[in-house]
Amino acid sequence: MTEVVFLISNQGHQLARVRSISERLKQRLPEVDVRLVEGPRDVLAKHKLNFGPAVLIDGLLEYVGVPRLSLLVDRVLQVREGRPNPRTAADKVAEKPAPSQASKPAAPPGSSAPDAG
Repeated sequence: MTEVVFLISNQGHQLARVRSISERLKQRLPEVDVRLVEGPRDVLAKHKLNFGPAVLIDGLLEYVGVPRLSLLVDRVLQVREGRPNPRTAADKVAEKPAPSQASKPAAPPGSSAPDAG
């Protein structure tokens, strides 16, 4: 089962919005385990955060702040189905490397081509 944890900071920053999004997520995806956790310093530090709110999906930090519900639902479904995140900065799995130009060596900078004549 997919687990979504909303980390809330001790200051209660955006607490009403976090509760609203978590309730709407429970209604939209009832099979997902949704929890609100007031962020103890060790949990926040584990994810290199000084304060919340933040969203963890299956134990991985996915959002800092409160995302829009549509983005959160899409990401939860992606994680549950094991699909890669299309917004990642990592190399795409399906990408092929650019063809090399080994057949034609590049001229060194500052040199000119010889005159034909």
